[in-house]
Amino acid sequence: MKALFEKITISEQNSLLVRRFQQPQFDVPWHYHPEYELTYIIRGDGRRFVGDHVESFVAGDLILIGPDMPHFWRSDEDYYQSESTLEAEWVVVQFPVAFTQNVLTNLPEARAVADLLNKARYGVRFSPVVSALVAPAIEELTSQTGLKQVLSVLHILDQLAADQTAQLLASDGCQLAPGTAETERMKRVFEFILNHFREEIRVEQIASIAGLAPAAFCRYFKRRTRKSFVEYLNELRIGHARKLLTNVDLSVGQIGQECGFNNISHFHRQFKLHTGMTPLRYQTVSLKK
Repeated sequence: MKALFEKITISEQNSLLVRRFQQPQFDVPWHYHPEYELTYIIRGDGRRFVGDHVESFVAGDLILIGPDMPHFWRSDEDYYQSESTLEAEWVVVQFPVAFTQNVLTNLPEARAVADLLNKARYGVRFSPVVSALVAPAIEELTSQTGLKQVLSVLHILDQLAADQTAQLLASDGCQLAPGTAETERMKRVFEFILNHFREEIRVEQIASIAGLAPAAFCRYFKRRTRKSFVEYLNELRIGHARKLLTNVDLSVGQIGQECGFNNISHFHRQFKLHTGMTPLRYQTVSLKK
């Protein structure tokens, strides 16, 4: 499936577009557009894809993405169950390159914001502390109009530019050219993993999805994600386990099996490796919060 071009329509009377979505799950496909995009997750969790970067997201996630960078959010499997009552909610702020060229380049005081927008070509994830700081202002944007809304966005960007612990997402080697065979291949691979991570996935099996020999696939996956296939798979499984440990009344052994770990000892080792504590300890601490 190719990255789709999204045509964003911003009226001539406006410099930017602010929208709030509330849906059963994130349903935006792998896509790109020439505008900058700031996305704040109010409710929901799952996996976020920005270029060649993939990781989990939760409520409070705040990401700035530059022009033509392919991206999408995918809700966890729980959101797709027929009996699910879960909902995803998010705010998206989009503005064209012309907005920065016509406004920010003429303001010496906005140099930090201009530098931030330059970094956005990789995708930027802001720290939880700074995200929480600007969250009320982002949600308030949906009720604002005119110059007040524009000034609010500039103020938000100015605060985000001061985030010293913000992290870049996509790698230097990530190609912005969307719709290539590379993009299609990785999309197939990620979709298969997300749909089958609870099951045993052999390297030969996932390599065939990518149309590569096992050894070539392992090199390819590591180059594209900066993680080995096994590392990525275990990270995804542990992320799901953490969610079950805080939301489902199951034994640790049952949760391990539900997440694709047939060996309970291996589940314990991987969980401690990723979280620094045992599953039972993690459950105890989480339930006390």
